[in-house]
Amino acid sequence: MAAGPAVAVPVAAATPAQEVETWEFIGKDVFTGEAERSRGQGVTTDGTHWYFSSTNGLEITDMQYNTLFKSSPAIPSVLADPSPLAYKGLNHIGDIDYADGKLYISLDTSTRDSVTGSRYDTPVFAIYNAADLSFTGQAAALHPPHGVQDIASWVAVDAPKGLAYGMAYDNATEIAVYNLRDWTFKSYIPLSQTIDQAQGGKIHGGWMYFASDDAGKNISRASLTTGEVQVLFSLKVPYDQEVEGLSFLETRDGLTLNILNREQPDPNGPGNVTFHHYRLRVTGTPIIKGSPKVGGFVTADPGKWVPEAKFSYQWLVNGEPVPGANRSRFHLAGKYLRDTVTVRVTGTWADGASSTVESGPVTVVSGSGGQR
Repeated sequence: MAAGPAVAVPVAAATPAQEVETWEFIGKDVFTGEAERSRGQGVTTDGTHWYFSSTNGLEITDMQYNTLFKSSPAIPSVLADPSPLAYKGLNHIGDIDYADGKLYISLDTSTRDSVTGSRYDTPVFAIYNAADLSFTGQAAALHPPHGVQDIASWVAVDAPKGLAYGMAYDNATEIAVYNLRDWTFKSYIPLSQTIDQAQGGKIHGGWMYFASDDAGKNISRASLTTGEVQVLFSLKVPYDQEVEGLSFLETRDGLTLNILNREQPDPNGPGNVTFHHYRLRVTGTPIIKGSPKVGGFVTADPGKWVPEAKFSYQWLVNGEPVPGANRSRFHLAGKYLRDTVTVRVTGTWADGASSTVESGPVTVVSGSGGQR
């Protein structure tokens, strides 16, 4: 895509940084042939279907990637041809998003302006029906105050809040926020550091997640409240590639992040699109179960860890580790009356990585705890 000027934007006052997430690679699917041609731009899901975009196509598949419906060309003439929305017409679909039975499509054109020579300067967001990939007739040209160069590589929506988001392609310093009802500009979110060449964006848990085709092939996120940017991991492979769209999927085994990547592993062979899958590593929240009465036992419940982990324990009294108290159960001897007890749980995953979390406190009270 064409380069555009970067504009420095002041960052909001510093706020405490949040912990960087850990995502573990869990597998990939490789699309070749016709699937490679129809799945190389964007992706989203409603939990029962995948929706893919190509440069001028849309596809619905089941969760096993069996094609259910295709539309190509997917940009109707009312959008593809020169119009008040785009004086050069539209011929490029970027990353897409899903909400409430609708697909939100980012559109632009690779056609160069006859005078300026610029490309990707007619950004449009459009709404399609997810059931049959038909254009609803709803579309709007974007007019953010800092310019329109390369700002429609992707679209992300927060339907409950009535908001949509986009961002400049080259060295973005801010996220643009739009009113979903009419696509009018609402505000900018200044970023704590630039994000270069983001080709996909999706919202989860108050953060915008990006798949970038920058030099590092970085997957990152930015807080929609503070603008704090965190680089999560790199998708760089040792051959030609182009990082494209991304999508979240909640599974019974945890939250996954799924990223499209155009790849050329054999320089003399055909390319493919690889769908990389990552799972969010989650530490549980330990709690102490049982009545904290003198003479009785309390038990550490490590909470839910994703993926499953093996646990070790350390009990503490008034913040000090108790020597030898390394099992899941702890005996509340009389000497601990009115003391505060917590437990530290260390979870160790299959790859050897570990994390330690401490429970909330309980206070030992008098009473007949009894031996068990």
